[in-house]
Amino acid sequence: MRQSLCVLALLFLVAVSSRAEVLSFVATGPAAPGLSGLNENPPNGSSAIGSALITFDTVTSMMTVNVAFTGLSGTTTASHIHCCVSPPGNAGVATTVPTFTGFPLGVTSGTYVQTFDMLNPASYNPAFVAAHGGTAVSAEAALIAGMLAGQAYLNVHSTFRPGGEIRGFLAKPVDISIKPDAAPPVPINPRSHGKIPVAILSTPTFNAVTSVDTSSVTFGRTGNEQSLAFCNAGGEDVNGDGLLDLVCHFETELTGFQSGDTLGILEGKTFSGVPIVGQEGIITRP
Repeated sequence: MRQSLCVLALLFLVAVSSRAEVLSFVATGPAAPGLSGLNENPPNGSSAIGSALITFDTVTSMMTVNVAFTGLSGTTTASHIHCCVSPPGNAGVATTVPTFTGFPLGVTSGTYVQTFDMLNPASYNPAFVAAHGGTAVSAEAALIAGMLAGQAYLNVHSTFRPGGEIRGFLAKPVDISIKPDAAPPVPINPRSHGKIPVAILSTPTFNAVTSVDTSSVTFGRTGNEQSLAFCNAGGEDVNGDGLLDLVCHFETELTGFQSGDTLGILEGKTFSGVPIVGQEGIITRP
């Protein structure tokens, strides 16, 4: 578990530092962070965990898939990106069939990195191309639109669950700072009756203050917790980079943190409907 969380944290670091023409997505939710059986529909009892980072260069049309997983109850039979449906629905396979090229099969744990030319029809399921304009160009546009709308998910199929043992919907990663004055891992007392400030950090290509729909923001041990108290009006440069960040405050009692938790997770959407997710290390204390 700790190793997978480290991998997930590394993927977040890579994703939030990507250049502007590269779209980055991490797989998470809607019920649990990362790749999880709880995110399947219907949910299953798998104890497996995993992480995934998708980067899509909109200039070169090259998409890179980076996946790590461990503890599957069955052995892998396939993996794909599915599109397009809102969480927690099920959708058909969008990417190459019968599985990602070179994906490790017949294993319970593994890692995978592969780059695909998304102007090549072979990078897609023919059924997805046929349903979205009939060309690789139109399929690419449909897949990007689905990713940006939060309607695509990465699925790992296995002998335990042929329809998918673990999956996660794709969301835009953002950098957050929990208790901006504290160094991570940030101490949190789950029994506190106070509030936890969390800053969503702006970058040169992402203005958190003007982009994030504050009514959509949730925060806690899974990211789904409806714990928002309020967000500060305007912005505040919490990390000294000259950019105004969005600072929101969350009711500690509603975050669901438990003893032993190591991550605080924030989820939400931009005003244009793009799902966002951010995380930072925490340590629970009495």
